[in-house]
Amino acid sequence: MRTSATWCLAARLALAAVVAACSSSNAPPSPVPPGPLYVANYNGSSVTAYAAGATGNATPTVTIAGSNTGLNQPSGVALDAAGRVYVATFIDSVTIYATGATGNAVPTATITGSNTGLSQPEGIAFDAAGDLYVANVSNNSITIYAAGTTGNATPTATIAGNNTGLSGPEGIALDAAGHLYVANNGNSTITVYAAGATGNATPTATIAGGNTGLNQPLGIALDGAGRLYVTNYGASTPSITVYAAGATGNTTPTATIAGSSTGLNYPSGIALDAVGQIYVANAASTNHLYSITVYAAGATGDATPAVTIAGGNTGLNGPTYITF
Repeated sequence: MRTSATWCLAARLALAAVVAACSSSNAPPSPVPPGPLYVANYNGSSVTAYAAGATGNATPTVTIAGSNTGLNQPSGVALDAAGRVYVATFIDSVTIYATGATGNAVPTATITGSNTGLSQPEGIAFDAAGDLYVANVSNNSITIYAAGTTGNATPTATIAGNNTGLSGPEGIALDAAGHLYVANNGNSTITVYAAGATGNATPTATIAGGNTGLNQPLGIALDGAGRLYVTNYGASTPSITVYAAGATGNTTPTATIAGSSTGLNYPSGIALDAVGQIYVANAASTNHLYSITVYAAGATGDATPAVTIAGGNTGLNGPTYITF
């Protein structure tokens, strides 16, 4: 179709110009649809990705799996600014794949070895400079690597020690100012660290206490207004709790998604798209089917998902962390 006659293109451009001219200058811009949703599948030793708008028994647009991939119980997943795919595996490595990689792809690089400080890594995230942050469950640390790091590399910084409050750190997120947010599964807290924190750093804020609703938190994400979204994996009633920007102490959530209509089942990874829709990976299966549930922006209470991705074609198998 790229060889269509020039008049067709000109007609489309003219039509677009007419539509633009007739549109109200006060009309809000259309939301940018999210890119593919990447999912780390712990049980399946795979990474799957789904097209924007995927729903139901959707076939992945990307599946990274096979003996060449080096994937072994993958948990964390993140994309850098160039679209390269970084995956934390529970066997103390971070494997890196080319933009658009699929199939039995060989990693372009791997971070692994005794110098790295990796110890059962789970959540991973990038800051604005492209530095990689990794939460290590087994040794209660956050290790940080310069952009482009590979091999048996020593971290440029490590947050660890009694003052940090880290206890089974799982999901992590960074805001635009470089503040680091950590979900601590071991002591049901959220700890926040100043940009550039290193060593035995005391959190600048800690969300903890009976009012918070935190119960073995796993996934964590921020929206554009700085609100914090957390998945509670250990709750008898699985939940998503939401906190105001700057929340600290024994604070009550501003919203809680929980109840029989939600489809939540050991919620793990969480991500938000550009319009504030909430995507959640459910690590336990219902009738042997794993799922991704999606909620409208601002959802609260016993909210029914706007979309559910589930079924035999999806390739979901113990989904943990997710990212756009």
